[in-house]
Amino acid sequence: MNKKHIVLATLLSTTSLVVSAAEAPKLSLHRNNIKVWTYQTENNPVFQYKAETTFDVPLERAVAVVLDVERTPQWVPYVAKAQLLSRDEKKGEFTLYMLLDFPFPLKDRDVVIKGKMNKNADGSISIKNNAIKNSYPEQPDVIRLNQYTGDWTFQRLANNKVKVMTSGYADPAGSIPLSFVNMFVQQQPYQMLMKMKKEIYNPLYAQPHLPDLLK
Repeated sequence: MNKKHIVLATLLSTTSLVVSAAEAPKLSLHRNNIKVWTYQTENNPVFQYKAETTFDVPLERAVAVVLDVERTPQWVPYVAKAQLLSRDEKKGEFTLYMLLDFPFPLKDRDVVIKGKMNKNADGSISIKNNAIKNSYPEQPDVIRLNQYTGDWTFQRLANNKVKVMTSGYADPAGSIPLSFVNMFVQQQPYQMLMKMKKEIYNPLYAQPHLPDLLK
């Protein structure tokens, strides 16, 4: 397996609003064959999202894009750096450091993620990511995120058609204006999938190589 492989799940959005009951997902954006839903749950006060689209490529090619950590900052908004810290290819597990470049005057964020890759019984591939506490050095003026989840699911619709779904949330910590959060929760996953739509046709992924447990 190429050293640059392992996943990154996407930077996800949030707010500090408290709700008293779960809300049904709301279709917040539907454009260019991309749908983004936002919602809140009873036990989690932060906004969450799920988004989906389809690409006219093999499933393996779409997965390869997400696994190519070195190029993540090229297509995932706000990601300034993504670094693989460890991996176990046989178990499909990894740890990843991610630095998030937020616009001024907001402070940058970073997060250490533990991920797990699986090939499911129906042939789909899933990648689940969660923030963990880790000894990776914290940086001055960068806020470490401790609450983060982000999932990817890839479902084969035909030999050259794949449905891509992503979902999750993050507690951004610190103070972030609600106006920015509301924009971010809808626009970030949309922008990410739009950029992925271009990245997926990069010649680098013409012959994708996946870990054995995903084949």
